[in-house]
Amino acid sequence: MNRKLSLPCFLIVLNGCLLTFAAPSPNEPNTPPVRQAAEPNQVALDDVLASMHTATQKLTSAQTDIFYLTIEDPDLLATNILRTGVLYYLKDDQRSHLRIHFNNLKQDDFEPEERPEDYLFDGVWLTRIDYKLKQIDAFQQAPEDKPADVFELIRQNFPLVGFSDIKTLNKDFTISLAHSAQDPCDSIHLLLTTNPQSPFAKEYAKIDFWINNSSFLPARILAYSVQGDLHDIRFSNLQINKNLEKAVFTIEKPSGFRENREPLKNTGNERK
Repeated sequence: MNRKLSLPCFLIVLNGCLLTFAAPSPNEPNTPPVRQAAEPNQVALDDVLASMHTATQKLTSAQTDIFYLTIEDPDLLATNILRTGVLYYLKDDQRSHLRIHFNNLKQDDFEPEERPEDYLFDGVWLTRIDYKLKQIDAFQQAPEDKPADVFELIRQNFPLVGFSDIKTLNKDFTISLAHSAQDPCDSIHLLLTTNPQSPFAKEYAKIDFWINNSSFLPARILAYSVQGDLHDIRFSNLQINKNLEKAVFTIEKPSGFRENREPLKNTGNERK
């Protein structure tokens, strides 16, 4: 199994939510001021990226409700799958922790069904727990004595606006301020178009970001896969840098569940 792409949809959700957490508050100290661009109600692109990057350095914890819609074959059958849940993030002196708990799933026009799933990352193991299938899949991402940061894991699989170096982003993507008639009036619309030489070119054709123009919190991310599928991620009830107990990230193995664990094949410094 390809370790980098074993859970690609999960990594899209992961990046989208962490990008939301890292966006700057309008009253945040030491956040660079954002200049107005030539067009009314727009801002300078470089200032938006710089402000988001500054805010990432101050992130210690976050919690948000997530709404994750996957549209498969939008030009043909257009199968819609909507998952809803909560995401938790915590970083301490030792390592970072992340948990996404999905509780419901709705497909097309059917009624929502209770379908709990958990995705966890503790710096070493990336774990998925499927309660309906009674299956646990765990993929080791780093040596036990050298845990990886959540952002490092995502950066290998998904472009991190606000976390990645701006020069690297500009190498992999053509980034622009966009506009459409459907854009909310209180938003800034960023468009990332994948460059042919980019390592992301095999996965994503383009990615849209909508950012609130007063709070600078991303409100929505829409990723277009090269296979034609769409991943639409939205957020609500965001809480940043609040008290979050480590117990949130500890789940006892449910009785009777099958478990598949894939350790690192290389125990050196390189990650697969």
